[in-house]
Amino acid sequence: MSNFFSVKAIDSHVHMTTWPDMEYMLNYRRRFGYENVNIACTNERAMDPVCNILGAIIKLEDPHFYAHSAIIYPEFPVKAPVPDGWDFAAQAAELDQIGFDGMKMLETKPTYQKNTCMPMDDPIYEPYFAYLESHGKHIVWHSCDPEEFWDKDRAPAFAFENGWFYGDGSYVTNDELYRQVYAVLQRHPKLRVSFAHFFFLSDFPERAAELLDTYENVTLDITPGREMYGNFTKHYDAYHAFFRKYADRIVFGSDMTRDEFQGAAPDLLGAVYRFLTTGDRFRYWDLDIRGIGLCPDDAEKIMSGNFRRFCPAPRPINKAALRAYIDRNLEYVQDAPTRAAILDYAQKNL
Repeated sequence: MSNFFSVKAIDSHVHMTTWPDMEYMLNYRRRFGYENVNIACTNERAMDPVCNILGAIIKLEDPHFYAHSAIIYPEFPVKAPVPDGWDFAAQAAELDQIGFDGMKMLETKPTYQKNTCMPMDDPIYEPYFAYLESHGKHIVWHSCDPEEFWDKDRAPAFAFENGWFYGDGSYVTNDELYRQVYAVLQRHPKLRVSFAHFFFLSDFPERAAELLDTYENVTLDITPGREMYGNFTKHYDAYHAFFRKYADRIVFGSDMTRDEFQGAAPDLLGAVYRFLTTGDRFRYWDLDIRGIGLCPDDAEKIMSGNFRRFCPAPRPINKAALRAYIDRNLEYVQDAPTRAAILDYAQKNL
């Protein structure tokens, strides 16, 4: 196993959605010499638990993997009250029993909230957040998006290509999404949250600092959000100081997938690590980027130590609990080859 990085590294933010992704991720960890990799499960289709199941299985295949599971919704749009058997706090407790390391949330990404039609500060979520706070469960939470995605004159081409333009009046506003999240944090100030993609605050270093100063268990991940690295350079002096002051509150991640949609893995990882550890000026994602040149100790905090503080080691999977979860939910896995592969694995290994 090679060591791509010169410090210990944990990729806190990668994704799998189909069975072939398993082999890619197993190889990805070995290829780049990661101590650990965290699967962020995104169950974006109603009823379909595929990402949770794949996340649990890869933990069985390689104990160096973490996995953060996701709530499953019985339907989109969600209609309150949630039917028996779909209670969100009960789901979190069951996933905890299976051996997941935390929760992954997309509920305040504009496209996802358009599906659920449920604001995050709705009382229906209150027992869920209370459970996570009281049990010290870690959350990887994608909330909001770059503000230019609501402006047709400023949104980049890849936003339109991926269905991430929100300025047609059918999506909730970015301000409203931030309001919802802050309402949750005010009710549950001890929540352990890593906000993905720097909480899309990279153009607002003062707001990012205020967030970290207010909530002691909040961290910001530097998973691209490509615009983030342009904004770090745009506000270079502020972020040169920010990354040193808050070196223990920033978490590395890549958003890596088998199709490498953010960029070829060596190039993307090299660009992020170059930003952290050198003062180089370079171009990536058609952005002018200037590195902030952290010392090895601060770089290692961001690359691995900060995630490990909230998730000390990958938890073991309870095979009996996982088998029960699969037996109850397998029929809802929509991808037929993946459903067949999961059934075969369960019959042989669980």
